[in-house]
Amino acid sequence: MPEKMLVEDHIKKNKRDTLLICMLMIFLLFGLIFAIGYALGAPPIITAPIAIIVALAYIMITYSFSVQSVISAAGARPANPQIQTEKMLIYKVEEMAIAAGLPTPKAYVQDSKDINAFATGRKPEEAIICATTGALQQLNKEELEGVIGHEMSHIRNRDILVMTVTVGVVGAIALIAEIALRMLFFGGGSRGGDKKGGGGIIVVIIAIIFIVLAPIFSRLTYLAISRKREYLADADGAYLTRNPEGLAMALEKIKGDLPDDPKGSKTVAPLYIANPYKRALSDSIWSTHPPLDERIRRLRSM
Repeated sequence: MPEKMLVEDHIKKNKRDTLLICMLMIFLLFGLIFAIGYALGAPPIITAPIAIIVALAYIMITYSFSVQSVISAAGARPANPQIQTEKMLIYKVEEMAIAAGLPTPKAYVQDSKDINAFATGRKPEEAIICATTGALQQLNKEELEGVIGHEMSHIRNRDILVMTVTVGVVGAIALIAEIALRMLFFGGGSRGGDKKGGGGIIVVIIAIIFIVLAPIFSRLTYLAISRKREYLADADGAYLTRNPEGLAMALEKIKGDLPDDPKGSKTVAPLYIANPYKRALSDSIWSTHPPLDERIRRLRSM
């Protein structure tokens, strides 16, 4: 019962966090578009409604196509039950779904030598768990179960929606900000500052500063949340499998398996159990994941 209450508390807290994060991302996207319009000289009365409409529309589009976008970006494919290692993946996903009391996610495979896995989906009924061929070939049953338990915990704790959608929004903020800065600095700067006088120029400068800082702040916010949720998924995954050592051993293999020709887009790197492009061996605010040594230590202290 205490474990069940703990999981339910995590789910409730994550739902609240998800709402707050979505509101923050909408605000940042709105503020970025508004700042660009103001810096370019557009009247605020016109820029504000356009900015909120564009921000909300982009969030909804990202939500609607999030799963397909992640699968495409990762180059993943459905698991083939005719292949023994992929049949084992399907079996382990079904087993962990029963343990978690969730609908069985679809099993996908990414053709990559890297030992890795990720989960995505808008809700548990539409969830997907994907493992690399490297993970299926190099992990034993106990270690693979630990990895699948970790990903199933992301689904059970309702991490997958906010992680999937936020990846797209953070990427959009960075792209829009880069385009805006190029327009402002290489296209002759603001046309509105001259008309607004000294005070207007100051506001334009503030708008430009916001354009510069928005992608940095949005990424830092997402990365901090991502690292925290990785620790939680490690712990809850260990409870699901009743075997913290399985995931700890898998993470040790991941630590020793340096990224080798990783597949897919860097935009979805934060979704994986470990960054497929750079292993997190030390604590950094720019890391997509917490340090592997610390994750292993926490698991073995359970």
